[in-house]
Amino acid sequence: MDKPGTEQTFAGQHDTAEYERPCVTADIILFTVGEDGRLSLLMVRRGAPPFKGCWALPGGFLNAGQESAEEAAARKLYEEAGIQNAYLRQLYTFSRPDRDPRTHVVSVAYTALIPRGRLHFSAGDDAEEARLFAVSLDNGVLLLTHKGQTLCEPELAFDHAEIIKTAVCRLRGRINYEPDAFELLKDKTEFTIFELKQVFETIKGTSLDPANFRKMFARNYVNTGMAVPLGRTRRDKGRKAAALYCLKPFKETL
Repeated sequence: MDKPGTEQTFAGQHDTAEYERPCVTADIILFTVGEDGRLSLLMVRRGAPPFKGCWALPGGFLNAGQESAEEAAARKLYEEAGIQNAYLRQLYTFSRPDRDPRTHVVSVAYTALIPRGRLHFSAGDDAEEARLFAVSLDNGVLLLTHKGQTLCEPELAFDHAEIIKTAVCRLRGRINYEPDAFELLKDKTEFTIFELKQVFETIKGTSLDPANFRKMFARNYVNTGMAVPLGRTRRDKGRKAAALYCLKPFKETL
């Protein structure tokens, strides 16, 4: 075992200039369900080079020695989109040497899932504009659309098309065994099986058989205690009365 102080002594004598140091950024893929019921994500239009005028994910450089990558992601999400207190989950690290024309930049990407009703975003910092774009990923081809405007992969800044595709694929696979879909519900304290099924279909981009979904819901969520029946129903317009559930942490206190 090293003697006390050995590490401190080495750190003081170590010349960090011997090694090239890449810059580090944090990028955020914020998913929600758009007003049209489609899976959507937040994009910002860059107001400065490189890729000035192009659409990109919210994000930016980490303040070295002052914050973690997650703290940088939270800060940039607020600065560029005016969003606070988002639950951020690390997705992947993108480190290809040529991904940024300025220098070698390593990006730590994070995903956030936020219901549309809780989103109140506005462009800030070095972003000219912030918008929600509907996501389409079929056969490996990514398209982003907003009110008639369509963005193809080459039109996005940096390697953000690759980051988005990775995030969508990871989300689609993850909801089969993790409770991500609940994060996009309008209200986790009171929801129906139909509402959760709609979120699953939005994420997967396909229709699901109602009977099979009910069986899956009972097996994976009710039987495990994750989803708790509230003992009452709700009748939505044009639909039969449906049983209400809540996510376990939000179980009502009797």
